[in-house]
Amino acid sequence: MGEEKTSELKEWLHAAAEAALILILLFIFLWPSKVEGVSMSPSINDGDRVLICRFAAFMGLYGRGDLVVFDDDSYDENMIKRIIAVEGDTLHIDNGMVYVNGELLDEEYANGFTDGDIYMSIPSGTVFVMGDNREKSIDSRVFGTVNKKDIYGRVIGRFYPLNEIEVFK
Repeated sequence: MGEEKTSELKEWLHAAAEAALILILLFIFLWPSKVEGVSMSPSINDGDRVLICRFAAFMGLYGRGDLVVFDDDSYDENMIKRIIAVEGDTLHIDNGMVYVNGELLDEEYANGFTDGDIYMSIPSGTVFVMGDNREKSIDSRVFGTVNKKDIYGRVIGRFYPLNEIEVFK
């Protein structure tokens, strides 16, 4: 009877270890988050559920065009925005047009007029972010560049609503 109990205990410990491993992997690679607000519309809408990869942020696996989640001390909630320019880039916003390194961005995802008159080089260790809903977004045009250490996830897809499931770049 002792061997039987030991075997059951081993099976239970094995199952618990597998569950813990799965939870750790999910926490690192596929963390779910609910979107609040309209600043990323029409790409991501208020109430949508997205998957965030924390590993991508930790490893710096993001760049121009990627959607990232970051902390901003000025606001209570975390923010989801699109990276427009990275460290070393020259950004120019003029008359609603966005230029990175002298080239006009083709922003099929952008909605509304891009307000602002900005000409700057993006400092080392930072990125410039904007919401896709340019007229309803509080972003780097307001609070400046985002420090890379404040980025804690890259949005890799939307899983809700079910009829709008999408994998992002």
